[in-house]
Amino acid sequence: MIIAILVFLMIFGLSGYYIYTRITQAFQSDFLNSKLFLIFYIILLASFFLGKSIENYSIGFISNSFVKIGAISSGFFFYALLFVVFFDLLRLINYIIPYYPKFITEDYQKAKSIIGLISIIFITTINVIGYYNAIIPRVKNIEISINKKQLGFKTLNVVAVSDIHLGTMVNELKTKLLISLIKEQNPDLIILGGDLIDDNLKVVKHFKLLDHFKELKPKYGVYSCLGNHEYISKAYEDLDFFKEKGINMLRDTTVKVDDKFYIIGRDDIQLERTFDKKRKSLKELTKDVDFKFPVFLLDHQPYKLEETAKYDVDLQFSGHTHNSSACK
Repeated sequence: MIIAILVFLMIFGLSGYYIYTRITQAFQSDFLNSKLFLIFYIILLASFFLGKSIENYSIGFISNSFVKIGAISSGFFFYALLFVVFFDLLRLINYIIPYYPKFITEDYQKAKSIIGLISIIFITTINVIGYYNAIIPRVKNIEISINKKQLGFKTLNVVAVSDIHLGTMVNELKTKLLISLIKEQNPDLIILGGDLIDDNLKVVKHFKLLDHFKELKPKYGVYSCLGNHEYISKAYEDLDFFKEKGINMLRDTTVKVDDKFYIIGRDDIQLERTFDKKRKSLKELTKDVDFKFPVFLLDHQPYKLEETAKYDVDLQFSGHTHNSSACK
């Protein structure tokens, strides 16, 4: 683990230096070549890690600010790296087979500045659109017909949400917005596809983010499975905390709800990677299931869907890919 972290930091640092050199080459500016800009750049590059380190000792404005700045900056760094690599590949090709048009070769420095400016505009646009998509959840309506003998309802309005990642970035304002949007759907049942917590359960408890979920009072309750981030955040150690907030966290558990349908919540595959311990198989989880009733399966990672297809499961809800999917 230590070696992996060191390798990651080395690659991250070298990538940051690579981008920095290309920025200073593209824009001939005293400020960009100054020590002040270099210090500012290093702080931006390290701010996320600084914020997370501070978070371990004190959760508040300082840790939040560094994490938010770092999270937003990382988006810029990622796309900047892609752009820089792309243009350097073009430079390499031109070095082997010269093909640059005259308007570039006549004033190469000016051309680099223009390309750099266009790249910044593109990267900023991409990140603004991405940030907007992240803070404004959208509702996708899907109609599913269930043909079961013991169908105890004519219609069932299910709200399915996954990968909320409550924490520093998905803060109180965003949580309230999400809760309000869920309530507008007037759900009979709410299912959560895992990764409810981001990477630090202490942050969620500090800002009381899960308290807002107590406002949700669907007829048949709120059910969730574990995601890999429930292991990263160690939230799996405190499942009673979720129960207190009105969330039934199903960890390799099958429940029959109001004698009308079953909900199966699988433990996440991360269990096997973290503890080298096998989660229960679908065969074990369905041994007492009467498939005459509707059966809903929650499994965070859409892993081995062909296994689910062997059983008369009416709906599998998964997340993890951040484009949550349902499969019949």
